This record gives sequence, C-alpha cells and structure tokens, in this order.
Amino acid sequence: MNAYLIGLLIGDGSRYSSKNGRYMVWLDQNIRNIKILEKAKAILEKLGLNVFLYSVSNNKKRVLVYSKKLLLYFNKVAENPTNFFISLSENEKKEFIAGFLDAEGTVTDRVVIYNSNKELLEVIKTFLQNNGVSCNIYRFGKIYGIQIYKKSSILILKKMIRHSVKLSSLSS
Repeated sequence: MNAYLIGLLIGDGSRYSSKNGRYMVWLDQNIRNIKILEKAKAILEKLGLNVFLYSVSNNKKRVLVYSKKLLLYFNKVAENPTNFFISLSENEKKEFIAGFLDAEGTVTDRVVIYNSNKELLEVIKTFLQNNGVSCNIYRFGKIYGIQIYKKSSILILKKMIRHSVKLSSLSS
C-alpha cells in the first residue's frame, strides 16, 4: 500500500461499511487543496481502483472508492497507526509524513501537523528529530501539534518529504 495515501487517510480519511456489502473509503478536502485530492485519485487509480472525484459542497470536494480490501486495510492501520508508522521503512515514513502533513498540516511561516493521537505525533517527532528537524509538540485544547519554527528545519523537512503537496508550494 502507498504510505503517502495511508498518511492522508489516517489524517483526513473516512470509511463506512453497510450491512448490504458496500465498502466505502473517502477523503474530503477544501477546494483550495484540490491538488491533494488529485494526487490521492492518481494513487488510487494506480492501485486499480475505480475512483470518483466530486463536489460535496461549494468549497469541498471528495475522492471516493468502493473497496472492501482498502477499507479492511484502512481499518487495520487505524487500530494502531503508531505501530504501523514504526513498521515502515525510512522512505515509507517520509511518504507517510508527507500524506499526514497534507491532511493534517498547516504551512505558513512555520509548519504544524495537528492530530489528537499524541502517541503517533511523538514517534513522528522522534523520526523528524533523528533526521535533523528541530520540532516540539504543543497542546491545543483536545488536540496536539508538531510545530516546526526554524527556517533551517523547514528546509530539511521540505527536502525530506518532497512528496507533500503543501510543502512543495512553500518557497525556499
């Protein structure tokens, strides 16, 4: 499975299975993040899945697939995303972070990756720090965020996870 896609799904993905055998996995994004959905659509199509990209509202779009195999895989990863992340190779970890940042991240003069799973954020933080990225985790109400302030660390991150749509738009 594509680690970038799983990072996106763990961040912003949804899933549903009905009693009559419909297995759906989808990802919603604001219209300004259409490139993320287009990338997800391309990955899903490469996996041989029939993918639907459509508008949910005036400013929201959705990528949807009907796939029991993908839903079961997503369910398994979602049970313990921390263990899943730990099991990945170095390159897969970078791809996962790229997808997770595209789903859960904000890029301004700093980079912040938000999520309620502090344990997952801790292992991502450790991985980033081991690769030269200075970062900390802060609490924002019920959620947490890995924050990267230093411009030098943001540049390291950008080189490390060049698969991120959000970071690729950041000027050096």
